[in-house]
Amino acid sequence: MGRNMLNDKMHAIAETIEEVIIRTLPVEYQLFVFEGKITLEDIIGQVLVECSKYAYDNTADKYSLNYYLKNIKTTIGIEDSERMTRKRTMDYIQERRTIEYEAFLNRGVPLDGLKAPNMNNVEDRFAGHNINLFQFWEINNVHDMQLVKAIVERRTSKKNFNNDMFIDYAAEYDSTFIKFSKEWNSSDENVLLDFLTMFTLEWKYSFDFFYELANEMVRCNVTEIPDMKRRIVAFCGNPTINSLLLQIDPRLVGGTIHMDSRMLVSRRKYIHDIVTVPEEEFEKDLTRFWESLVVVASMLKNMTYRNIPIREWFIQNSTPEDWTTVFRDYDIYQAFVSDKDWTDKKKIRYVKDMYNKISFDYKNPENRS
Repeated sequence: MGRNMLNDKMHAIAETIEEVIIRTLPVEYQLFVFEGKITLEDIIGQVLVECSKYAYDNTADKYSLNYYLKNIKTTIGIEDSERMTRKRTMDYIQERRTIEYEAFLNRGVPLDGLKAPNMNNVEDRFAGHNINLFQFWEINNVHDMQLVKAIVERRTSKKNFNNDMFIDYAAEYDSTFIKFSKEWNSSDENVLLDFLTMFTLEWKYSFDFFYELANEMVRCNVTEIPDMKRRIVAFCGNPTINSLLLQIDPRLVGGTIHMDSRMLVSRRKYIHDIVTVPEEEFEKDLTRFWESLVVVASMLKNMTYRNIPIREWFIQNSTPEDWTTVFRDYDIYQAFVSDKDWTDKKKIRYVKDMYNKISFDYKNPENRS
C-alpha cells in the first residue's frame, strides 16, 4: 500500500490521517509501534478501507429478499421455494449472530452490529429484512459454498470430514475467487463487490491465511505453532486488547478495546514468524501488532475530518469512485493463493487444527475461544 492508486480526494484524507497519528500519539509509543513490521502506510490504508466499507454498508441501496429473487427467477414455484430457502439461511445466520452477540454481551462487550432488526410490528415484517446487494451475496454464499458452511457449523474438525471432502470444498472455494480475482484484475465493473467478497470471507474465515501458515509449517518442518491459539486470535480473531496507551495517555483509548483483527494484507508479513519464533521472542512483535490494531480503532473512533467524525464524513461526502481507489490501493487479492497444493496432507491437518482453535461454539457459546 503506497497511496499510488488513490484519487486526489482520498490522497488528501490519507495525508490528514498521517498528520493526526503523528500529532496525537505519544512519540515513544509511535517509535515502539512502527519499529516492527507494521508501517504508518499500513495503518493509513486500513483506516481508509474501514471508512470506505462503512460508507458502503451505510449507503448502498437495500431491498427485500423478494426483490433480489424476482430478478433471478421467473417460475413461480421455483421462486417460492427459493425464497423460503434463502429466508431459512437468513434466519440461520441471524440465529448464530444473536448467540454470538449474547456471548459477547455477557463479557461486557455489546457488538450492536450482530443484533437482529426489530420485527415486532406488522409494517416491519411486511417490509422484511432489507439488505444490500453484497449482503444478498453473503446469504447465498453461506447457503451455497460448502467450505463456509462447514466452518460455520464446525464440521471441519469432525472425524467424517475427511481429506477428500476438504480438498473438494477448498477447490470450490478457490474456483469462486479465481473468477472474482480475474474480474478484479481486468475491470472496474464489479470492483466493490469483488473487493468486499474477498475481504469479508478472508476476515471471517482466514482460509488463505491459514493455508499460508500451514504451507510455512511444512516448508520449515514445524509441527506445531508456538502459543498457537493466542497468535491466531491476535491475527484472525476478536482480541481483547489492553493498550499500552492506557498507561501513557488513557484519553486516547478510553479503556479495553475489543475488535475484529482484520489487517488482512499487513498480517501476511508475519507468516514466517508466527510459525517459527519461540514464545518469549515473539511477545514484542505480538504487542506491536495489537497496538497497530489499537491505532486503527482509535482513528476510526476519535478522528474528525473537516470537523466531522471521519466515518460520518465518508458517508456524507465519499462516492463509490472514491472507495474504488481505496480498495485498489489495498489490493486484497494479494492475500488470495490461487494455486494451493494439498499434496502434503499435513497441511490439511494443520488448517483444521487452526479452525478448531478459534471457531465459535454456537451450541456452547461460553466455550468461545
